Amino acid sequence: MVSIASTTTIVGTVSVPHLFSTSGTTPSYWNEYSFNFVAATTAPILIFSFTTNLNSNYFLDAVYVTLITLPSVQLLENPSFENSTTIATDWLVWCAYTCTGGAGAQVTWGTNCYLSIGNCFLVDCPDTGSGAIVYLGQSFSATIGSTYKIDFWLRMAYGGGSTSSTLFNAFVQ
Repeated sequence: MVSIASTTTIVGTVSVPHLFSTSGTTPSYWNEYSFNFVAATTAPILIFSFTTNLNSNYFLDAVYVTLITLPSVQLLENPSFENSTTIATDWLVWCAYTCTGGAGAQVTWGTNCYLSIGNCFLVDCPDTGSGAIVYLGQSFSATIGSTYKIDFWLRMAYGGGSTSSTLFNAFVQ
């Protein structure tokens, strides 16, 4: 099944590290999330955290960080995971060892990805009581006090059952 991207865009300016959080069965279609962020350090780290259960997976694609005054210059390496096979090249993945089943945390490709082409990051880490959380992060160069745009596409594939343990967070450290 191919999911068509939603036109919903959330835009906000944040001066605190936490950018966004969602839980349950949303977003069930590809949604773009966009935030302005004021740098408080010269090497901030963009971090995503994923908690899934037996019935759900998260897909992340097209992650961009740009200086608001220079939007054509991408500050992340491998932002759409195109330079990866199953391991997310230029990204750090941690706590994936807590996965007790599923595909874990890896790069996938094809119809599950945004626009049904290319690569994207998949988290299929059923929580069987271990509290499995997967983190994905990458640092980028910044100037303290400058404003940056953080943009990404997210989708959750939901297969029924309980969704109480699903959670996605995006934050900057």
